[in-house]
Amino acid sequence: MDGSKPVNSVAKALRVLHALARPDGPHRLGEIAEHSGVPKATTHRVLAILIEEGYAAADGEGRYGSGNQLRALSALVLADDAVGIDAVLRALQQRLGQTVHLAVLSGDYATYTHKVDPGHAYRIASDVGTPLPLHTTAAGKALLAHLPQSEADAILDRTGLPARTPRTHTDRAALAEELARIRADGYATDYEESDDSICSVAAPVLDADGTPVGAVSVSALTFLVTEEQLSSFAPAVQQAAQDVSRRL
Repeated sequence: MDGSKPVNSVAKALRVLHALARPDGPHRLGEIAEHSGVPKATTHRVLAILIEEGYAAADGEGRYGSGNQLRALSALVLADDAVGIDAVLRALQQRLGQTVHLAVLSGDYATYTHKVDPGHAYRIASDVGTPLPLHTTAAGKALLAHLPQSEADAILDRTGLPARTPRTHTDRAALAEELARIRADGYATDYEESDDSICSVAAPVLDADGTPVGAVSVSALTFLVTEEQLSSFAPAVQQAAQDVSRRL
């Protein structure tokens, strides 16, 4: 590193973050300090803040790796630039004839980054960029189910389980049972859990380590699609999610 000029705290934090995210992690404190050019004591303080904010994670054995917030940030950037994702989502929309979303994990919420509407006179009322509680939507539950248990529990501890409709999960034990089923089946559904007239089915988008960074979902109006019909969309949604995973 160039030592000819002072380095402010933001620059130090960015250097530590860059060193933390190097391949073949997690890395020891000394390695991160060496690669970032930031003194070990300062590196340790920066890592403590990054862990608190979710951008770093400690493995309990003195090593540090990327946290879920960092993966989410990466997914947001890649989803915006990755070649071929729009084509995957449009193909899914044409196949099923319903609204298709791509959501990414952003902090404690799911945020839609893409939306493909069918050419119907009616449309699903959802907005790109709007954060959604994870426990209320198929996309959010697909993410929760595939997160490490400690991360999923921490998110639910912070957000709670506020009800959006009478069918929203508000009981942790019941939600845990559903998340176990989602892990086994590989997809999630919600039927009027976020909105009284909307249902959706979703599958997780996983990174190379199997960590969920997003979800592909298909949404429909409940007066047009039964719960049985909704579940029949799952294989196509799972395939699209795998295709998106390969493009991130």
